[in-house]
Amino acid sequence: MTFTRRWFCSCRGTPRELAEVERTEDEPTEPVCPKCGATPSSDPRHTITYSDRETWDD
Repeated sequence: MTFTRRWFCSCRGTPRELAEVERTEDEPTEPVCPKCGATPSSDPRHTITYSDRETWDD
């Protein structure tokens, strides 16, 4: 079982999924809203939410 976290931003009125960001081992990255620039760690307007999905492919 694998968990995948999907991030959403509701700055446009309805939640829209943020694009996945490629990760490198050297620097951690976060998804960024292209409209308001919010990230999960920097969200002054509190518009970022998430949803965990589980996959049973393992």
